[in-house]
Amino acid sequence: MHDDFYTTLSQVLGVLVLSLMWDSQYLLRLTRQDRAGVLFWTKPRVRVYSLIVATTLIAGIATSMGVLGGFLDDTAPLRSGLFGILGLGLATLLTRLSADIITATRAPAAPPQPPQD
Repeated sequence: MHDDFYTTLSQVLGVLVLSLMWDSQYLLRLTRQDRAGVLFWTKPRVRVYSLIVATTLIAGIATSMGVLGGFLDDTAPLRSGLFGILGLGLATLLTRLSADIITATRAPAAPPQPPQD
């Protein structure tokens, strides 16, 4: 009965990895951004967080495949942990999408007005 859960989860986690880590525009924008004024999400923190998320999602795929291959037992704590990994990936994707949408639709700053005499 739970084989569908693990099969679907391994596919969904794979798509999440692709959408989060191989979005070349995101990585290109991040490379070009001057983040000198950023207080929390500095490039080193983004690097660590992204690597943790990627590692966690890939470990979730491996765990799901381990259950499907009969190497791991299907248990409620395992399903809960994998559901948590899915939640982490989806929350990260939602955050990234929200930031991109807000940035893309933000009203442009008014150009500086020349002094009037």
